[in-house]
This record gives sequence, C-alpha cells and structure tokens, in this order.
Amino acid sequence: MNLKDYPRKEYNIQQLTQPPCFDLQGERFYFVMDDGYDYELNILDHENLEWSKEGSAPKREFYRCLKSDDTTYILHYEVKGAEQRTGHTYVIDREQRLVTMLRCKLGENPKFPMIVSSHFDFGAIQVEGEYLPFKRHCYSNEIMGTTVQWHWRSNFFTQHYYYTSDHYRITVPSRISTAMEFGGATSKKPGSDEWSRYIKIKENMFLFVLVEAYSERLVGGAGNFRSNNMAFLQNYDRMYHVGRSFGTGMRPDGSSFPINMLFGAFGQPVELDPAFLSYPNPFTV
Repeated sequence: MNLKDYPRKEYNIQQLTQPPCFDLQGERFYFVMDDGYDYELNILDHENLEWSKEGSAPKREFYRCLKSDDTTYILHYEVKGAEQRTGHTYVIDREQRLVTMLRCKLGENPKFPMIVSSHFDFGAIQVEGEYLPFKRHCYSNEIMGTTVQWHWRSNFFTQHYYYTSDHYRITVPSRISTAMEFGGATSKKPGSDEWSRYIKIKENMFLFVLVEAYSERLVGGAGNFRSNNMAFLQNYDRMYHVGRSFGTGMRPDGSSFPINMLFGAFGQPVELDPAFLSYPNPFTV
C-alpha cells in the first residue's frame, strides 16, 4: 500500500496525533496561580481526574493528555454541567515547576455566541518542602517571522506565518487535494489572518493559541466549522506539535456539533511567497 493513500482519511487532523499520555495518572498537583485563585488537580487514572478551584468542591472530569517532551505536558478537559461550554487546558512543565492555564468558554460574546473566549493565567507548581518558583511562562515575540509547514495527515498540510504578537497567517498549497475544501468558505474573508497568542514555555518550545474569530464573524455556518480555539504546544527541537481543538463543527446538513479533540503534526521550515508574507492585515488599522 502506498502510505500516501492512507485509507482512513476521515481522521483528518487527528491522523498523526500521538497516543494519549498516561504519565501523570496517580499524581496530584497544586497550582499557585497569579490571578489569585489556585487550582488542584488529582489525576485519578488514565482518563479521570478531579479538579477544584480554591474554595470550591472537587469536580470529576474526563481528561486527555499529550506530551511535548519528557517533562512537559498539555492536559485538557471539558467541564461537565457548565451553563456554557467550558474547557480547561494546562501546560504542565515539571522541569521548571511551572504551569500555564487556558480557560475557554462559548457564549461570552452575545452577538457571536459561537466564538470561543480565551483567558490565560500563569502560575507555579507547589511542592512540599521546596521554594515556589518566581519565574513564569510568558508571552513572547521570539518566533516572529517564523514560517512552518505542518503535516497533519498523509495528504494534507498547512503553512503558518507567525508575524505579529497577536495574529498569524495561514495558507494551503493549491496542489494539495483538500485545498479547495479548506479554503472554499474562508475565501469570503479578505485575508487568512486570525487572532493568536504566543507563550514561551522553555527554550525552543512555545504554546501557540489561535481563535477562529474573524472566520466566525464573516463566514458563520457556511464553512465546515464555526469558531474553534486551537492550542498548539510546539516543540522546535523535535519539530512537531501536540494540542487540542475546542469549539464547534458543521455537518453537511447544516447542523452543528461540539468539537473537543486532540491533534498532532510534524513540521518543517518552508519558504513562502513574499507577496503572501507582506500583504497588510485586513483586520487591523
């Protein structure tokens, strides 16, 4: 069999996802967060955990975890029973005893309730008998100017341009069979730029987060998906990323369904057309 003709293409961007990581089962973490509200995670087994915010009772959730290197993990769960769909994502950095938390929620924007909000918080992992680290993961412009081609599955890859502190740019080569499928509805937009954030986790590792907010405002339900929050834990030493997508997809009949999935891809540097790199961001002044 020619592996380029991978028979289960329905896996889409999940095809190259790593197996779920079970390294943390049996562990208990206490996160001292900078916004003043601390969190505790008790990883019960390979798929269940209990979490609690300071002053509240523990809640049990189904979780998934992937690892970016031997000591750095991205862990995600959706909060059951929340009035609005809510997701919690943690980058757990055991080497430096640091944590970054991303809280996502649908429905906070009354005009565009499908847009996923993003709230970041930074903190440290408390360990009995040891001083609390004073360093933190931080917003970074270190990878500005970087262009990467990310391979998601056997017949699909995207090309990213990280060019400002709060936006990124994406293109799909025309020779890729799914290019029209990917870009059909989004061609209604004046450009492919979307809101994004870049957080440095450690040397050559970044948390890159994007929200498909402009697509939701301009395209709505005309595409294959609505607004999604995608969190990529990018390892530039090993040249791959692991992450998760949280938001809403669209079926062919026009109905919507919740997206809450893991993904993975491997990357390589790529040279892009100077015209693509230099056109002005149509969404900013």
